[in-house]
Amino acid sequence: MITAYVRTDDRLHALPLEAGADMPAGTVWLDVLRPEEAEREDISTRLGVDLPTQEDMREIEASSRLYTEDDAAYLTTPVMSRGEDGRPDLGMLTFVLTPTVLITVRHTEPLWLAIFAARALRQPGLVTGHLDAMLGILEAVVDRAADVLEIVRGELDQLSQQVFSELDERGPAKPHGRQHESRKRQAVKRRQEKRKAESDALRGVITAIGRAGDLTHKVRDSLAGLERLGAFAVAVAGPRMAKDQKLRLKTISRDVHSLVEHAGFQAMQTNFLLDATLGVINIQQTNIIKIFSVAAVAFLPPTLIASIYGMNFEYMPELSKVWGYPVALVLMVISAVLPLWYFKRKKWL
Repeated sequence: MITAYVRTDDRLHALPLEAGADMPAGTVWLDVLRPEEAEREDISTRLGVDLPTQEDMREIEASSRLYTEDDAAYLTTPVMSRGEDGRPDLGMLTFVLTPTVLITVRHTEPLWLAIFAARALRQPGLVTGHLDAMLGILEAVVDRAADVLEIVRGELDQLSQQVFSELDERGPAKPHGRQHESRKRQAVKRRQEKRKAESDALRGVITAIGRAGDLTHKVRDSLAGLERLGAFAVAVAGPRMAKDQKLRLKTISRDVHSLVEHAGFQAMQTNFLLDATLGVINIQQTNIIKIFSVAAVAFLPPTLIASIYGMNFEYMPELSKVWGYPVALVLMVISAVLPLWYFKRKKWL
């Protein structure tokens, strides 16, 4: 599908263009979406450029993304799409810059590109030539990347508060008697319910951190491509640009550089939050293991006593005594209570 953006009467108009149809006079921008072979051959014949295929656009070598052929410059970069619905995707966008017409080749439909095209149709002075169209699209890409980073930053701030929030578990002064026992049982029940809720919340936090990290990495990939594209555009298109266009391109490059640094900071913050969340989960698991360890230590002395009196030796005086059995039971109870009392006193429980 080819859309021709034609400038007539100082305004920009969008016209669908079929393969083989004459290109309207005054065309400054051809937007080619998922081109078929007939459309690619038609543009190649009409403008003398060879549009890259989808496989060519996915090449990661800089020489395959940024190059010149004859009078045309080919600039390919990954761009964000569908970041607003929580399922980000990286699509490839290729600028084919000819002396008179800008051609954009894409196989994705980002919302920001449709918004820019609508703005260009409404505002007469926004796109006056093919270089203005390219600069406007680059500015839209940078603005969208900045918006996504702001959304991720807000999500990371909320997750950080959720992970590091300190819940005050201190209650009022303890009552006495049966009322105290009843409230104690209620407090234990509330703590159990709270721990379960916190465990479920931490699982959700890990999922949210994973989504934020994935979105941040995709934005970084897009910004890295834009950074290389900006440097290449200065070299190949700089001599054709007016002074104000060079200033716009320089501003775009500066904004991309600052966003790359910000995206790197957010990536580190994401890793930090993930490590902190896993640390909280490890602490919870350690507390659970501690309970089993204390129970094992508490039952070890009674087990030792029972093992001693379970030995089948002929001469064991206590076995023939009337008080032997009660004494053994008392010893086992005392040997179990003493470790628990000691752990409680050391505040290990």
